[in-house]
Amino acid sequence: MKLKCVSIISLFFVFASAVSAQKNNKNKFEDVTPADFATSIYSLDSNANAIVLKDAGKSTFEGGGKGDFELHFNHHKRMRILNKSAFDEATIELYFYYSNNTEERIEDWQATTYNLVNGQVVATKLDKSALLKEKYNDHYNVRKFTFPNVKEGSIIEYSYTIISPFYTHLQPWNFQSDIPALWSEYEVTIPNDIFDYVLIKQGYLPYAVDTSSTGYGHYSISTSSISTTERSETFNLNSATITAKWAIKDVPALKAQSFITSLENYRSRIEFQLKRIKYSESNIEEYMSDWYKTTERLNKREDFGMAITANNGFLADDLKRVTLGAKDDYTKAKKVYEYVRDNYNCTDYSAIFVSTTLKKVYDTKSGSVADLNLLLVAALKRLNFEAAPALLSTRNNGFSNEVYPLLNKFNYVICRVKIGDQYYLLDASESRLGFGKLPRRDINNSARVIDTYPALVELSSDSITEVKMTSVFAINDGKKISASVSTQYGNFESMDMRELFYKTKPEAYLEDLKKSFTIEPELSNIEIDSLKIYEEPITVKYDMNFGFNDEDIIYFNPILADAEKTNPFTAANRYYPVEMLSREDKTYVLNMEIPAGYKIDELPKSARIKLNEDEGMFEYIIAASSTQIQLRCRLVLKKALFEPEDYETLRDFYTFVVQKQAEQIVFKKIQ
Repeated sequence: MKLKCVSIISLFFVFASAVSAQKNNKNKFEDVTPADFATSIYSLDSNANAIVLKDAGKSTFEGGGKGDFELHFNHHKRMRILNKSAFDEATIELYFYYSNNTEERIEDWQATTYNLVNGQVVATKLDKSALLKEKYNDHYNVRKFTFPNVKEGSIIEYSYTIISPFYTHLQPWNFQSDIPALWSEYEVTIPNDIFDYVLIKQGYLPYAVDTSSTGYGHYSISTSSISTTERSETFNLNSATITAKWAIKDVPALKAQSFITSLENYRSRIEFQLKRIKYSESNIEEYMSDWYKTTERLNKREDFGMAITANNGFLADDLKRVTLGAKDDYTKAKKVYEYVRDNYNCTDYSAIFVSTTLKKVYDTKSGSVADLNLLLVAALKRLNFEAAPALLSTRNNGFSNEVYPLLNKFNYVICRVKIGDQYYLLDASESRLGFGKLPRRDINNSARVIDTYPALVELSSDSITEVKMTSVFAINDGKKISASVSTQYGNFESMDMRELFYKTKPEAYLEDLKKSFTIEPELSNIEIDSLKIYEEPITVKYDMNFGFNDEDIIYFNPILADAEKTNPFTAANRYYPVEMLSREDKTYVLNMEIPAGYKIDELPKSARIKLNEDEGMFEYIIAASSTQIQLRCRLVLKKALFEPEDYETLRDFYTFVVQKQAEQIVFKKIQ
C-alpha cells in the first residue's frame, strides 16, 4: 500500500467528527522533575544530540481592536540538550510578518533553562531584555534569544503568543524538524461561518491524534478612532466554529538521504491557505481562485504579463539580425533562443517576476532567470510565435501545488513556444544548453503555462529516460591489449561533460579517467563528438592499451568502464521515496580477443533479473570461444520514483548489480 505524502482538504467542509488513533491526554505541560533527567539516551533516536520532549501549538481567532479579527498563535516547546553538539539549539529565532507599517506582535514570552543540581531541579529564567529584534527581509523581522546556563543534559523550555492582524497567514505547523520529538501537536479553531481555509497535510508519518469537532463562538470586535471627539464602537459576531487537532508521537528527525529532490517535500507538516471570507450572504470575498483567474491577474501585472506584451521595439534590430537567413520557424526560434542564451548572464536562479524593465535587462545583458526567460518570451512573441511563460518549482525548492494556484510555491519561470504542431520548453538561463532541453533543476513534477489556457505540463522524472551506450572493442598483438572505447551519454550527462570540457583539457580528463580503472592503462587519442552541438548527445572516444606482465594467472574484469562499483543505497531503512532524476537505460558491450598465450580458466555466468517484475531489469550475458569473448551488460530502470516500501527491493537489486559487475574472468597461461 502506497503512502500518500500530500492531501488537500477544505476546512469549510469538515463537520462534527472525532476520529483519533488514541485518546489525547497530553494537553498540559507537567512540571519538570528529577525524573525528566533520568536518561540521556532515548529509544526514538539513540544517537540524537537533542530531543524535543513536547511541542504544542494552538491558533484561535479573537475579536480585534482595529475593527477586524486577530489571529492568536500560542507556542509552547520543551527540549532536552543531550551533549555539546546541540548547544546551538539553545539559540532560538522567531519570525514575525509585517506589511504596510503593521507588524505581528509578541506577548507572554518566557524562556527557562532547567538543570539537575544535587538531585534538585534548578530553574534559570531568561530576562525579557534578552529578546533581540532584527530585520530579516522586506516582510519579516526576527527575534532571537539564547538560553542561559545551558549544559549537557539541560532542559530548555519557552512559550509565547503571537498576535496577528494577518488572518491570511494562519500559522502552519511543522511536526518534524532535524531533531527527533517525542510528541508534537497542533490545534486550530476557526469561525467557519466566516472563514474558509484550504488545509494541506503533508508527510508520511501516521497521526496519533486527528480529530475535529464543531462548536460556537462569540467575537467582540472594536473600532478604534483616531479622533478624540469620536467614540470607539464595538460590535459582536457569532459563528459556528470548527476545532481541529493533530498530533504525532515519536517523530523521527528529518535527515538528508540520497536521491531526494527536497526534504521539504516530505516533512510532516500542516499549512493553510485562505480560500474565502463570507461577511454575509451577499458579501463574499474570494482569496483563492482557479488558474484561469490567476492567469488573468498575472497577465495584468507590469512585472509579468504586461512586460512581455508591451511594445518591445528595442528588440527589433537584434531580432532582424539574428534571424537573418532562417528558412523555417524552427531555425528562427532556435536562433532567438541562442541569442538570449549566449548574450545574457543569469544572476539569480530563483524568480518568477521581472526585477526591472526588460529594456534594462536588454541594456545590461544580465538579470534573473525571470528577466532572461520573459525576455525570450517577449522576443518570440514579437516575431509572432505562440509563446508563453511557464511557472515551476525547482527540485531543491520542493513540489508546487497542482490543484490550487499557490504562487508562493513557485520560484522559477521558463518559456514554452509552439512551432508547427509541437511545443518546446526553453530555458535561456543556462549556457551550453540545447534548444528544447532543460537543466536538472527544472525537472520537478510539472510546470504551469500562463496563457489563455493555463495548461499543466509534465516535468516528472518518470517522463524522461537517460540512455547511455558504451562499447569496447579490444584486440591483442601478442604483447598487450589494444582497445577502442566509445561512450555516448544521455542528455544530462552530456551537459555535465560539456561543462567539464569547458573547464578541463581533454588530456587532463584522460589522466583523471585512468584512476577509475583497476588495471593500469595507457589512454590516448581522445575524440569528442557534438561538443558544441548542444541538441545532440556527446560521444567520447579514446584508445586504451594495457598488458599483463607475463603473469601465470590473470584476474580481469571485462567491464572496463561505467561499472556500478558501489551500491548507492546503503542505509538500512528509508523513510522517504527514492527520487531519481530520470529513468535509465545503460548498455555496455565488449568484444575482446583472448590475450595471446592464455586460455580462459573461469568465466562469469550469464544472468538476468527483474526489478519488481516490470519496473526494471539487469542482464549480464557473456559468451566465449577459443579466441573471443563477448559481453553485453544492460541496466534498465523503467521508473524514477520508488516508494519507501520498495526501498529494500531496490537496494537488493543494486547489490546484485554491483556484485555481478565486479566478477572477473580468470585467464591461465598456456604452458
